[in-house]
Parts: sequence; C-alpha cells; structure tokens
Amino acid sequence: MPAVKTRGPRSVLVEDARIFDTVTREAKLREAWEKVRDNAGAGGGDGVTIARFQAVANVAIARLAERLVDGTYHPGPVRAVDVPKRSGGGVRRLSIPCVIDRVAQTAMAQALGPPLEAEFEDASFAYRPGRSVDQAVRRLQLLHAQGYQHVVDADIEGYFDAIPHDGLLARLGQSMSEGRSTDLIALWLTAAAPMGRGLAQGSPLSPLLANLYLDRLDEAFSRATARIVRFADDFVILTRGAEDAEAAAAQVAALLSEQGLRLNRQKTRVTDFDRSFRFLGHLFARSLVMKQGPDEAPDADMNALLAGVARRDAEAVQALDAARLEETDQIARGFSPGLRTLFVLEPGRRLTVRNQAFSVEEPMPHAGVGDWRELIAIPHQRIDRIDLGPEVEIDALALDHAADTATPVTWMSGHGATRAVFAPNLAPRAGRHLAQAAVALAPERRLELARILVDGRLRSQRNLLRKLLRNRDPAPAAATRAIAVLSRYIGHGGRGHVAHAKDVSTAMGYEGDAAAAYWPAVSSLCSPDFRFSARRRKQGAAAADVVLNFLAWMLHRDISSVVSQAGLHPGFGVLHAVSDRHDACVYDLMEEFRAPMIEGLLVYLANRRIITAEMFVAEERGLRLVSGAGASLVRAYQTRAGALVASRTGQHRVTYRRRMLEQAHALAAHVEARANYKPFELPF
Repeated sequence: MPAVKTRGPRSVLVEDARIFDTVTREAKLREAWEKVRDNAGAGGGDGVTIARFQAVANVAIARLAERLVDGTYHPGPVRAVDVPKRSGGGVRRLSIPCVIDRVAQTAMAQALGPPLEAEFEDASFAYRPGRSVDQAVRRLQLLHAQGYQHVVDADIEGYFDAIPHDGLLARLGQSMSEGRSTDLIALWLTAAAPMGRGLAQGSPLSPLLANLYLDRLDEAFSRATARIVRFADDFVILTRGAEDAEAAAAQVAALLSEQGLRLNRQKTRVTDFDRSFRFLGHLFARSLVMKQGPDEAPDADMNALLAGVARRDAEAVQALDAARLEETDQIARGFSPGLRTLFVLEPGRRLTVRNQAFSVEEPMPHAGVGDWRELIAIPHQRIDRIDLGPEVEIDALALDHAADTATPVTWMSGHGATRAVFAPNLAPRAGRHLAQAAVALAPERRLELARILVDGRLRSQRNLLRKLLRNRDPAPAAATRAIAVLSRYIGHGGRGHVAHAKDVSTAMGYEGDAAAAYWPAVSSLCSPDFRFSARRRKQGAAAADVVLNFLAWMLHRDISSVVSQAGLHPGFGVLHAVSDRHDACVYDLMEEFRAPMIEGLLVYLANRRIITAEMFVAEERGLRLVSGAGASLVRAYQTRAGALVASRTGQHRVTYRRRMLEQAHALAAHVEARANYKPFELPF
C-alpha cells in the first residue's frame, strides 16, 4: 500500500497488532540484528558486547521472539556513559540498552518507521531516510531567498531528557491503536527512564519517537506566515516580518509548554539574517552561509559515539570475558559471585583444604573408599561465606582454615533453613553496637527508622506488583486492589498512613494490613500449582510456602553476612523486637529486599516452570522438596542475587548482593547519625 501523507491526527490508525506481528517474527529480528551488528555499538548494562552476542545470536534471537510473543520478555539494564560533546563544553549522557534489547527496538523502529514517516512534515530533517544537515541548510537558504528574513533561533531545554512518557504515548496513540506494541514501547521507556521522563540516547527507537513528539510543532509552523526548519530538537522558525517573529516565539513557547517541554530562554532569541545566527554548525549572515567546525546535529555522530564507546570497552571486555569464563565454570561447580558464597549442596561431597585454598571434592566413581577427586579450589580471599547442604562433609582441615581466615560457615537443612553457623573472629564494633542500641531504646529515633523501613517494604511490594502486571491483560483483581491499598499506606509526599504512624506497633499494623492485600495478589500472579489462600510460615503448609521459606533463609544468610561486614550487631533492630536468639537487625534489613528476592522470585520460578508440583512430596508434617530440588532454588537465587540494580548513588550498577552491603553500611551511618537512611526501592 503506498504511503499517504497526513496532516494532524490520522483518520485511520496504524494497527498495533500488525506491527507487533511483524516485530516478533524471527526473520525480522534477524534483519534487525544485522543492522545492530553493522553499527558496531557498545555493550549495554549487562556487559554483553556485539562480539559476544554474535556467538549466540541464533539461539538468543529465537528465544527473544518466544519471549516477546509469550509476554515474558523484559529489557535488561541500560548503561549510562558520559561522552564529551563534539562542540566542546560539557558532556552528553548516552543511555545504551543491551544488545538483545537493541535488536528488538531496531525491529520496532523498522516496522513503525514507514507509517510514521508518512505523517512527518517536510520541515524536519533528522533521523529520516534520505535527509541530511545539508538539505536543512539548503531549505534555510531557499526560505531566505523567498523573503523570510526574521528568525526565531530556538533551543529546547534538555529535550531528550525532558520528554514526558505520558505525553509521548498519548501522541503515539494519535497514530497507532493501543496493544502489545505500545505496551512494549512503554516498557522500554520505563526501563530506561523510570521517573517517567526522557528518551535513551543510544536506543535505536529514540530518534523515531523524538521526531514523533515534535511533529505537531512542525505542523503548527508550516504555513505562509511562519516556517520551521528542524533537525531533531535543534530548530529555527522563519518569518517575513519582525512582529511575526515575536509572535512565533511566544507561540512556540506556549506549544512546548503544553507538551511538558520548556524553551531555554538564555539560548533562544529573535534575530535576522542581517545580524547573523548559527544553526547546525553553519553561520548564516545575510546571503552567505559558512560552515564552522563539525555539524552539531544530535544524530550526526551518534553511531560514531557508540562505536567509540565500544572501542574503549574492547580491552576491558577481553579481560572481563576471561574472568567470566572462569566464573561460569566455577558457578557450575558451586561458587557464587557477588558476596562470594561457596555453596556445597550435593550429598556425598566434602569440603577440605588444598594448598591454603578451600577444596570441594566428590567420591570418584567406581573407586575404593577414600578416593576423591577435586571439583574446584577457591582461595579464602575470594570467599565471604560457605553454605553446606545436608549430607555434605567438612573435615577438620577446612574448619581450621575457616577459623584462621575468619570465613563463616553455615549448615543448611533440606528446607533451606539455617541449622548452625560457625562465625569466627568477626571483630565486632562495640561503638557501632552501642549506637544501634541507643536508636532501639530512644522511642522517637526508633519510630523514625521503623517508618522508613515499613515504607521501603511497601514501596517495593507495590513496584513488584506493577512490574508483574506489565504483560497481564486483564490484570487480576487481587493485584490491582493490592496496589490501591499499598498506595494508600504509602501516600504521596509523606502524606501516607505509614508516615504518620504514632508508634512502632502502629507502623507494623499498617504493614500487616497491607500484607493482607499483598499476599493474595502474589498468589493470583502465580501458576495454579503455586497459588495459596494465605501466607503461612509453617514449613510444608503449601508448595508456595516451602519455596518462600527456602528463599527467605537464603536472603537471611546474605543479610546476616552484610550486617556482620558492616560491623552491625545482628540482634539490635527497631522494626522487629530485640530478644535473645532473634536477629532483629537482619530481619529489619531483609524487609526492603523481600519483594525481588523472595516473592518476585517465587512468581518467576512458578510461571516459568523452573519449579513444579512434581518437586514436592507429602509427609506427615507437610510438603517437602525432593532431593535435588533445593539446588534448583539455590541456583535461581544465585542468579537473582547476581542481577544488576542501581547503586545507592545511582552512578553505576551493582549486584543485588553488593546493594545489600551498601544498605548495611547506610544503616550503620544512620544509627551513628552520619546520614539519613534511605531504603532500597525495587525499580519498575
């Protein structure tokens, strides 16, 4: 069908379902991958480079197509890189999606580009096939020759970072029907800029969306009295008279304000060709046009910038690849990075020492008693904790080495519970412990911190539900109801119930009320075999309870480790009561990580059938995991704990385990009155 030029809203919308069908075809994704590969850009937040992706491209693209269709796709972390502007004076923030996400976004841009191209005005020249800076310059010269002498030299304040997602999606809705394509675009927008504003400069879809959002501006100034020439967010408006120019300046400011954008008043001026002005790296003075330095158009060097980042990454990536190959092999043998936990779970294996390194061994098949072979040897400097499963041996050499190197050892039950802990020489910080105690004993300070912890827990719960509902249509009523309840307790700007809790018991009561809505929501999002009527912490009550308890013990051990590393006392808490044999501080710090590490992981494991009903057997005391199923949960938890999230400063990305350690140190700073505590909030 030939393209039809449009002005204003389309009479017939682009069919969302048709675009989605095109984008999710393997052939289309492979075509998109070829373009991503040829651009030779840098790796995204997952560290996977073009070269590394190419090695698994066939399998990865087939899996991407499946995940897009079945609704399990979710973009990976976006990498932020600052690069100097070519014109000097500051830096440009590039937000680089993962290679696999760029493949999907390129497919979307290729499918959606032609129908949107039919809407765009002749006045825009950036990011469009067959258009260039030179053509924009020639258009200016032509308009000047036609008598357009006066110029509004405009500048939008931080355009790419300022575009409001709601406004952009509303504008997209004027061109395309709603459906899975628009949901996918909304997901990419939120993943790159969760605060609801901004396009990722580095996403192959951003140029198309950036043009779309300013298309109505082009239409407003495509008449005889005022003409616009635009290259992305860099534009000038030309008029025949000075008064028309002043009116156009006021009009463009009003139009941009309606779109949630602002003119940079310091860089916007009304001038004319006699007084000269600069545009796209060219000086316009009367009838002369002189090029001055490199083009300043935003897309003139985007691919070159991304390729430059890739080249700078190359040397570091080579070293990282070698380390990851070694780490992958070690993970397969029981070693987990992050807080560097060595898991020895397979029955019959033993932990010993060889050459001052912890060694995991297993009996040699078809050999005599006492014949062992080594699976892995890890120096103690690379281990923060050792977790031993039931029916795993640890000899005296290993215990002595753990004592000498201050390496904690934990014994796990088959249900994941901690049976015993060997924690030598942890060098407790008496002053910090006293500071913790002082907070716990001072009602006002205890209440202040308790409110913060409950608020963090509820926010992560709400964000988890929102995240899980992205591809649910229709959304389960229990989930939408829970989000409303959680929002009421959280409130806005400190006006929620939790912020005004009069005491710790009241704050805990609010958490309990929210939980009464939250747990049915989690259940409604699980596959049928793992739904539950209520959360019961008694072991074996239901399959979901078994998994939740197992994962909770995993998180408990990780938080216990970071509490010790931060010099905190595990028993001095504020939200949970201080009592003997009760790790109140550990339970306090667990609250904000439960949503991603326990509840969210349960939903993921159940719905992806990584855990199934066949992994449980009924006994007199309830359900228990069959042999080997616990190892599957450990591997899943390890993967989640090694996933990347924003650091406390937001300047870089760290693993969940490293973020736990950051939170423990932040809690220490709070009790010592060095900084106010801000809880981890699960992004969505």
